[in-house]
Amino acid sequence: MSERRKRSFWDRLLGRGHHSPREEKVMEYIIHRLGEGASLQEIIDEEYVRRNATPAEVEEICARPELVQAAREHMEEDFSSGEIDPGRRPG
Repeated sequence: MSERRKRSFWDRLLGRGHHSPREEKVMEYIIHRLGEGASLQEIIDEEYVRRNATPAEVEEICARPELVQAAREHMEEDFSSGEIDPGRRPG
Protein backbone atom coordinates (compact mmCIF):
# COMPACT_ATOMS: atom_id res chain seq x y z
CA MET A 1 0.00 0.00 0.00
CA SER A 2 1.40 3.40 -0.89
CA GLU A 3 2.42 5.85 1.83
CA ARG A 4 -0.11 8.38 0.54
CA ARG A 5 -2.95 5.86 0.74
CA LYS A 6 -1.95 4.83 4.28
CA ARG A 7 -1.78 8.45 5.39
CA SER A 8 -5.13 9.18 3.78
CA PHE A 9 -6.74 6.24 5.60
CA TRP A 10 -5.35 7.33 8.99
CA ASP A 11 -6.20 10.98 8.37
CA ARG A 12 -9.80 10.01 7.60
CA LEU A 13 -9.99 7.63 10.53
CA LEU A 14 -8.67 10.22 12.97
CA GLY A 15 -10.57 13.13 11.45
CA ARG A 16 -7.48 14.86 10.13
CA GLY A 17 -8.36 14.70 6.49
CA HIS A 18 -7.39 17.47 4.14
CA HIS A 19 -10.46 18.69 2.37
CA SER A 20 -10.50 20.72 -0.79
CA PRO A 21 -12.11 24.16 -0.82
CA ARG A 22 -14.81 22.64 -3.06
CA GLU A 23 -15.63 19.98 -0.45
CA GLU A 24 -15.70 22.64 2.27
CA LYS A 25 -18.19 24.69 0.24
CA VAL A 26 -20.40 21.64 -0.30
CA MET A 27 -20.33 20.92 3.44
CA GLU A 28 -21.20 24.55 4.24
CA TYR A 29 -24.08 24.36 1.75
CA ILE A 30 -25.39 21.15 3.32
CA ILE A 31 -25.23 22.69 6.81
CA HIS A 32 -27.01 25.81 5.55
CA ARG A 33 -29.78 23.76 3.93
CA LEU A 34 -30.18 21.65 7.09
CA GLY A 35 -30.68 24.92 8.95
CA GLU A 36 -33.47 25.79 6.54
CA GLY A 37 -35.22 22.55 7.44
CA ALA A 38 -34.39 20.41 4.42
CA SER A 39 -33.76 16.71 4.95
CA LEU A 40 -30.27 15.37 4.39
CA GLN A 41 -31.45 13.03 1.63
CA GLU A 42 -33.18 15.91 -0.12
CA ILE A 43 -30.01 18.00 0.08
CA ILE A 44 -27.62 15.38 -1.23
CA ASP A 45 -29.95 14.80 -4.19
CA GLU A 46 -29.86 18.51 -5.12
CA GLU A 47 -28.07 19.52 -8.32
CA TYR A 48 -25.57 21.76 -6.50
CA VAL A 49 -24.29 18.87 -4.38
CA ARG A 50 -24.29 16.36 -7.26
CA ARG A 51 -22.44 18.82 -9.50
CA ASN A 52 -19.78 19.74 -6.94
CA ALA A 53 -19.02 16.45 -5.18
CA THR A 54 -18.67 12.84 -6.19
CA PRO A 55 -20.83 10.24 -4.42
CA ALA A 56 -17.74 9.15 -2.44
CA GLU A 57 -17.06 12.75 -1.39
CA VAL A 58 -20.69 13.22 -0.33
CA GLU A 59 -20.46 10.08 1.79
CA GLU A 60 -17.26 11.35 3.38
CA ILE A 61 -18.77 14.81 3.99
CA CYS A 62 -21.83 13.26 5.63
CA ALA A 63 -19.59 11.37 8.04
CA ARG A 64 -17.55 14.42 9.07
CA PRO A 65 -17.90 15.43 12.71
CA GLU A 66 -18.61 19.05 11.76
CA LEU A 67 -21.70 18.05 9.79
CA VAL A 68 -22.89 15.65 12.48
CA GLN A 69 -22.48 18.41 15.11
CA ALA A 70 -24.34 20.95 12.98
CA ALA A 71 -27.20 18.51 12.40
CA ARG A 72 -27.36 17.81 16.14
CA GLU A 73 -27.49 21.53 16.95
CA HIS A 74 -30.33 22.06 14.47
CA MET A 75 -32.26 19.15 16.00
CA GLU A 76 -31.76 20.57 19.50
CA GLU A 77 -33.04 23.97 18.32
CA ASP A 78 -36.10 22.36 16.73
CA PHE A 79 -36.96 20.41 19.88
CA SER A 80 -36.30 23.30 22.27
CA SER A 81 -38.38 25.73 20.19
CA GLY A 82 -41.51 23.68 20.77
CA GLU A 83 -42.09 23.27 17.04
CA ILE A 84 -41.45 19.57 17.41
CA ASP A 85 -43.34 18.04 20.28
CA PRO A 86 -43.23 14.26 20.50
CA GLY A 87 -46.40 14.31 22.63
CA ARG A 88 -48.43 16.35 20.16
CA ARG A 89 -50.50 14.40 17.68
CA PRO A 90 -50.79 15.60 14.10
CA GLY A 91 -54.08 16.85 13.38
